[in-house]
Amino acid sequence: MVLLSQYIRRAAITGRTDNIDPSWFAGRQGGRWVEQTVRAAMPAAAPPAERLRELTELHERGVLTRAEFERLRERLRV
Repeated sequence: MVLLSQYIRRAAITGRTDNIDPSWFAGRQGGRWVEQTVRAAMPAAAPPAERLRELTELHERGVLTRAEFERLRERLRV
């Protein structure tokens, strides 16, 4: 919600929306949504192999992009 309120605030103050890059906004909001979805789908107590399988399933269903999948997979190794 914070990103959305900043987006609306900037448009209200300047009266313009052409100076706001919607792809940046969508990328930031989408990344946050993915993190929340993955956290909800994968409990913290799950073993790494099970979590990797769940990540793979999310990627195959199209919920995660390739870059997101790789980033989250790297986190499992740490």
